[in-house]
Amino acid sequence: MIDVVVAVEDPLVRLGIKSVLDGAEDCRTVALPTDPGDLLEVVAETDPDVLILDVNYRRADDSLLPDLADQNPSCKVLVHVAHSSLECALRHLLEMGDRAHLSDDAVRRLDECCLTSLRVGARGCLPKAIDPESLLRSVRSVAAGEVVAAPWLTAVARMSASSSPSERAKRAITPRELEVIALLAEGLGNKQIARRLGIREQTVKNHVTRAMEKLGVTSRLEVGLMASRMNLELAEDPSA
Repeated sequence: MIDVVVAVEDPLVRLGIKSVLDGAEDCRTVALPTDPGDLLEVVAETDPDVLILDVNYRRADDSLLPDLADQNPSCKVLVHVAHSSLECALRHLLEMGDRAHLSDDAVRRLDECCLTSLRVGARGCLPKAIDPESLLRSVRSVAAGEVVAAPWLTAVARMSASSSPSERAKRAITPRELEVIALLAEGLGNKQIARRLGIREQTVKNHVTRAMEKLGVTSRLEVGLMASRMNLELAEDPSA
């Protein structure tokens, strides 16, 4: 039997996940904590095989996933995200193969997607509107020690193996380029972006040009449309 703690903010989603789990022969819900401050204690008391964790709880406490891993290393964490799998920014960039990827600093500026959570200890993510069978398959997979993001990790490994660190660095989207791309997606022009970021307009143009080259597109409109489809969302810059 797979014991699962469901720590999801939305009460309807939380109860829906519980219903699916409890309807399966090999899964059961052992706790439904609603206060993230109680989560470490609940996990310690119930010792679950899997924890389904709301991404908002992970965002609110950067140390939560590492603390959970230290306290209960056998508990596998699935992060419940607010976007669909098709809307994930990193998924789109990783699927581009050798054309472009994000620098480590740029990854740290993105929030809410699977790779960001995986970097701090999660075993995968559950997208919104997941169907019951996919939910159960994900829970069973992580309980068995697998990662529910294998295609993304494969993409990362492929890029890492395909070129030297210096070559990858040349193709990597930088944090500043990521900021410019995100503002393009909001429909801002170069002057507006320059004012927003406190940089020169020519510098914005340079960032757009380099991003276009790395992403393999031929116009700023394509960059903006791509960023819109990616549903880009930036976290606060910790160095600001």
